[in-house]
Amino acid sequence: MPSLFRWHFCTVLLLGLVCLKSANAQDPPVKVDVHWDKVVRVSQTTPTLQVVVNPALRRGTPVHDNAHKALRDLGADYVRYVPWLPYPKLGVAELEPPKEGKTSWDFSVIDPMTIDFLEATKGHSVILNFSTIPQWMYKSDKPNAYPADPNQVTWDYEQGTELRDPSCKEVAEYFARLIGWYTQGGFTDEFGKRHESGYNYSIPYWEVLNEVEFEHHISPEVYTRLYDEVVTAVKGKVPVFVDGGIRRGTDIFKALALGATAVGIGRPQAWGLASFGQPGVEAVIDILKRELAAIMRQAGTPTIASIASAQVVRSAGG
Repeated sequence: MPSLFRWHFCTVLLLGLVCLKSANAQDPPVKVDVHWDKVVRVSQTTPTLQVVVNPALRRGTPVHDNAHKALRDLGADYVRYVPWLPYPKLGVAELEPPKEGKTSWDFSVIDPMTIDFLEATKGHSVILNFSTIPQWMYKSDKPNAYPADPNQVTWDYEQGTELRDPSCKEVAEYFARLIGWYTQGGFTDEFGKRHESGYNYSIPYWEVLNEVEFEHHISPEVYTRLYDEVVTAVKGKVPVFVDGGIRRGTDIFKALALGATAVGIGRPQAWGLASFGQPGVEAVIDILKRELAAIMRQAGTPTIASIASAQVVRSAGG
């Protein structure tokens, strides 16, 4: 670019910016009148939150009492409780495989935080998601290692991508026993021994895993098979909730066909919220509803209750 032209261009650009700044400075202040007595729109959104298990929420910590009091005072519905992989002793109830008539079932560290959560949310619907599968259920050349200290974080607990039981029944039975511990007073372990808890909580929703593409890189085919087995194993104990990968109405249809009571739409609603606020979230929900209605018409299912597993065609590997 010739120097004279470049100088002229920069001068025009500078003058343009100065004029713009001057014009903006002269804009009158915007006045907003709020009419609290006038209803513009009724929100259909239920505010909620997620409680992720971590050492800071354990009994005896500086934040424990205030955190659970705040949770109780909030009175939110559909609060999601997630013990997960960075703290194996806080989230996995059977850290070692059953062997020679003995099991490693241990809720001594898990129970206090879980019970505090269930007590703080009593009277409200909750979603439990023990998202981490015991590592010994996966094939791996690495040892089944985890920190002895429940408060020590680790990101290496999960290893391998192939379950040692490809039918997924072993995983499903593990989750069924977990649910039984909190809802049916206990469970019978792999060797027929009864473990009593004395708990009979009402858990409205049980979520099957979390971020399945992240933990063990579970494929859609394997997840579908695992989901089927979990639904069968926990049937009659709690309704099942699906989270992860819900992007279209057809995804919702498939989840309902496989036995889900509800689905989570974390990322789509977050995208809508980030783009347009509450109207964006409502638009996302409306799109999913319309897509679900469309696939229901195509499948010949006029009601939610008429959606069945026969409407889902599984791949050869699933």
